[in-house]
Amino acid sequence: MSTAGRVLTLAAVVVVYYWFGKTLLFRGARRLAAVTRIGPSHWGTAQRADVFELAAAGSSHVVVVALLLAVTGIGPGMLVSGLADPGLLALGVLLGVGELALGSLLCRALIELSLARRTRARRRPRPDRGVAGAASPGVTGPPVRGMPPGPRARGTVSPGDRGALGPVRALAPPRPARRPRAVADPADQGQSLRSWLGRSRGGWIRHHLTSLKVLPLWAALGLTGVQVASEELVFRGVALTWLREAGPGVALTTSIVLFVLMQAFFMSSWQGAMFPVVGGVVMGVVHGLVFWTTPFVAPLVVAHVVFFVFAVI
Repeated sequence: MSTAGRVLTLAAVVVVYYWFGKTLLFRGARRLAAVTRIGPSHWGTAQRADVFELAAAGSSHVVVVALLLAVTGIGPGMLVSGLADPGLLALGVLLGVGELALGSLLCRALIELSLARRTRARRRPRPDRGVAGAASPGVTGPPVRGMPPGPRARGTVSPGDRGALGPVRALAPPRPARRPRAVADPADQGQSLRSWLGRSRGGWIRHHLTSLKVLPLWAALGLTGVQVASEELVFRGVALTWLREAGPGVALTTSIVLFVLMQAFFMSSWQGAMFPVVGGVVMGVVHGLVFWTTPFVAPLVVAHVVFFVFAVI
């Protein structure tokens, strides 16, 4: 198969399975959760649906990996490459922690930039509003009773003018408006930051959060580990091995773009999708470069699990 055909095949897997296939799986899992009582009695329908959706995603990932290995002809030894080396597994833990720190830093920087830009837009005076209390150019207020007709200074009357209620005092010129502060209230920024963090815990990330709450730790980590390991096998093990002959440019670009695109699926808003997308960029670049030079999957799986578990806790 040509390089273009291989790239299109991988792209089709991402669109067909990770979008349309998972849509059907999640829909079926929610229906099953609504009509069955599988699981502890204290589980609600929403909690049962989240666990079912994560289980469906993990089991279907295994099937997809098996199909890709059959299509590409990659041997099953790639599945356990690096598993027997404790040093590589320990490096995987450190790699996951470092990626989490870098991803968190980038997300915080993007949030702060977005909040600062929103603050400047909110504080900027609108051009269609003048200074409060000032009259528009060329327009005089209604004539004061007893005042002879004729042009007057805008917004003022003469001290000697007498109306029905006696002498009218001269009006002081309006004070200039205060310049807006350059920095918004810290409490307002904190509320906005909490809102961003709240959105990040929706979408497909909700499945993992619910599983960590309602399942035993070993079961929650097992479901998460199966899905995470499958993603490493698809986007690093299969993609980079199958496209190695095309060179690092084509192989790494294809792997990173498809991996980042997959992260944005099933997120409820772009604010929430920013967190997995930024993490996907960091992990896609780092894991891609590591696997290209040292083609071992096991330490990358460990790094992915460490990154993900600490990110959602």
